[in-house]
Amino acid sequence: MYMYKVLVVDDEIYAVKGLISGVNWEKLGVTDVFEAFHSLQAKELLLAHDMDVMICDIEMPEGNGLELLEWVRENKPGVETIFFTCHAEFSFIKKAIQLGSYDYLLKPVVYAEIEHVLQGALLRVDSKREMNEATEGFQKYYQLWQSQKPIRIERFWQDLLRQRILPNQDVIRNALESHSFEAVQSVQLILISLEEWSKAFNSRDEEIMEFALQKAAEELILEKLSGSIFKDHHGNTMCILYLGNEMVETAEIKTLCEHYISSCNQYFYSKISCYVGEKIPVTDIMKSYHGLLNMEYRNVTQSNRVIFTQDQLKEDRGVILDSFNEWAEWLERGDVDQLYRNLELVFQEMNEEQVTVETLITFYHSFLQVVYYVLHRKGVSVKMLHDADKFPLPNHVTDSLYQLKNWIKQVIPIVVQLLFFKSPTNPIIQKLKLHIKENLYQEMTREMLASLVYLNPAYLSRLFRKETGLSLSDYILQERMAKAADMLLCTDKTISEIADSLGYDNFSYFARLFKKIHGMTPQYYRKSLHA
Repeated sequence: MYMYKVLVVDDEIYAVKGLISGVNWEKLGVTDVFEAFHSLQAKELLLAHDMDVMICDIEMPEGNGLELLEWVRENKPGVETIFFTCHAEFSFIKKAIQLGSYDYLLKPVVYAEIEHVLQGALLRVDSKREMNEATEGFQKYYQLWQSQKPIRIERFWQDLLRQRILPNQDVIRNALESHSFEAVQSVQLILISLEEWSKAFNSRDEEIMEFALQKAAEELILEKLSGSIFKDHHGNTMCILYLGNEMVETAEIKTLCEHYISSCNQYFYSKISCYVGEKIPVTDIMKSYHGLLNMEYRNVTQSNRVIFTQDQLKEDRGVILDSFNEWAEWLERGDVDQLYRNLELVFQEMNEEQVTVETLITFYHSFLQVVYYVLHRKGVSVKMLHDADKFPLPNHVTDSLYQLKNWIKQVIPIVVQLLFFKSPTNPIIQKLKLHIKENLYQEMTREMLASLVYLNPAYLSRLFRKETGLSLSDYILQERMAKAADMLLCTDKTISEIADSLGYDNFSYFARLFKKIHGMTPQYYRKSLHA
């Protein structure tokens, strides 16, 4: 029986100590267990000792487990890796990450379970040892060459797209032969575009998810096709299909890509589009590559779908508002409802016309000119707009119709806030007061009232206090108690009925609030008036 060495890597000291003390290492034949609390320490130990298995947490502050695995694959390819993490929701990632590691466990780890997984990993270590011993030195170097083949292939395509390899037929043919690609007569490129996340992630989680997206593409798109998935020097995910003389049907590629997109939507909280090029000789790869990048850049109307080169986006007719004069008038009046209605109509028209990014850029600058014009007319500095709380940064705003429309919808209420902040007859405050007066019997929260006038809740509170001298809650209470006093004087309703009609189901609580405003109880108030 072989003796084994295991490395445990986790930035949580107690997790490492607990694992080392909880696992029956002797039963597994493990003679040495090493501990590391960050990636650098783990690399030093891996270089100093011939480890058999590495048990590693994915999430660590100084270099995560995935980066460490990439390093291990290049420098210590014989080490088997077992991952564990706290991310229970990433069920689909388990299969994807297993493509580069032996297994994947969720914290808190059950010792019996990890012993079972370790036993399997050690059996694989045994198999590798026997193979190496049987073939002596040759097999050792052959396996090393094989394990690094995916990395070499990825670097080859990266160098070709970066034009470090000349797109010359002889040069490319020799390079293909050196990578065992003699049968590749032509290729077909697919640009996988990550458009947006449908769930908020921190940078570490995004990195894990992007790794999983790439592995899922290898499994789903290349399920029945020969090819490679890699990232270019700009970080774009590329899929390259290896074709001989046969033609892969467009319908088959579309089906595979649609299945991949659907899986990304469902399991990875992401919207993906696949831009598919035509079948080409390898020497023409740069033309196809730049064509796909240009298609992605110009596409602002289609999302979450498969787009082929032969379905090139048609040139738009420059759909744009002939005049923003009405928008300027609506902004000056604070007519947010009318602005939003017209905004929806305009963007619906642009979507139907399938406009390009050039039109969005023109629209973006035209809208800003209208905003600056209105602010200037009202004597408001443009700097106040960009310094305002919650002013959305225009990053990537012209990447799609959705992003531009969403950005404009965020800017409009901020502009209205600036225009009417000092207005003595603020239409926003008037609208709120009328709504409160007509709905005294209903529950009213700051958020509900803010959504009514399309303002930030915190800003609305400050604006209302500045205009009225009262907080929203105090104003609502004052209005309700004024209505209660009027009903005590002019109706024969009982005090309980009056309280109920104003939304108070607790009589004592209503009486305390009434006394707070009027200085006496409702009963005494009614008696004093009748007397």
